[in-house]
Amino acid sequence: MPAKVVSPEEFKKVSVKPGTKENFLVRIGQMSTSTDIHIPVVVVQGRKDGPKTFVTAGQHAEETGSIDAAKRFGGQLTPDEVSGTVVVCPLQNPGAWAFRTRLYPLDAPTVSDIGSLKKGEANGILTDRAFYALTECISDGANFGLDIHATHLDSMNYPRTMTMITGDEPEAVHKKRVELSRKVGYEVIHLWNVGKGRGGLTSVLSNRGAPCIAIEAGEGWRALEPFPSILIRGIKNFCKAVGNLKGEPEMPDLQVEVTKRFEITCNYGGFSNLFVKCGDYVKKGQVVGQVRNMFDEVLEELTSPANGIIIRCSLLPTVATGARLCNVSETDIGDKWTNRKLPTLEKQITFSGYSRAK
Repeated sequence: MPAKVVSPEEFKKVSVKPGTKENFLVRIGQMSTSTDIHIPVVVVQGRKDGPKTFVTAGQHAEETGSIDAAKRFGGQLTPDEVSGTVVVCPLQNPGAWAFRTRLYPLDAPTVSDIGSLKKGEANGILTDRAFYALTECISDGANFGLDIHATHLDSMNYPRTMTMITGDEPEAVHKKRVELSRKVGYEVIHLWNVGKGRGGLTSVLSNRGAPCIAIEAGEGWRALEPFPSILIRGIKNFCKAVGNLKGEPEMPDLQVEVTKRFEITCNYGGFSNLFVKCGDYVKKGQVVGQVRNMFDEVLEELTSPANGIIIRCSLLPTVATGARLCNVSETDIGDKWTNRKLPTLEKQITFSGYSRAK
């Protein structure tokens, strides 16, 4: 299906007929080669009434599993199965994607993180222009939003819902976000109180009255199964929960809500060895890894500061002082978590192995 090239303002005025699907390339500027750069958008307009939902990924270009999930979902979605409107943007940050970097590196005078902006600028640096297009034009009129993530370059993330709560969002929006965080259907629900004034797409939309949450799963720069399928399952569950798709969300055997996350970081630089994997339950004081020097001497052993679930692990052994080895989401769920029935896709998550025996 050919894509229509439009400006952000032109996209805002687009009217897609009921029962149709259209692809767009929203032009936000040019690269250093003088070639145009676009944000890809799919609009699926159902035949029946329903909400307008904005599904998006690729805020950070290294999170390729999220991009794959969104483009596959948008590519496969048909107007016959949709009530209302679903707008899918699989790549928020095309400049960063082109350079194979987390953020667009040619912003001047300062490289900007699209995930923390409070507002966009139509005539600003490229990242500002992208955020303007996303928040003021592409998601205009959305009733709900879903922001899809994977993880950083060196890491693996266990599937979770991540709902950043600022206190700025209206009370009704807050309650709906918490409800949707559960209905997305992941085992771990992170209700993260980040404090007032937080930027980013989820905050901007939520503060406007459109409940928006985030989901995360996968590895940095890799889009290997089952992670894209796990994310697609979450997207479909979200669309079912808000009324765009028929059916009930697919729920796991067990869900746990967490509000506190600890980063386990290295005090010494060297070669890290990891003794845990994503999804493991650990106890306070348990050794989760170590750092050794190039004489293979142990410089330090790292322990968990709390009982909880390992959500993210660094997969690369190169560490400096302050580098994250893993993180743990605090919960005392214990044996219930260890003995739970794993969802079918989560059973397929593979971990290549511990880097060294304890």
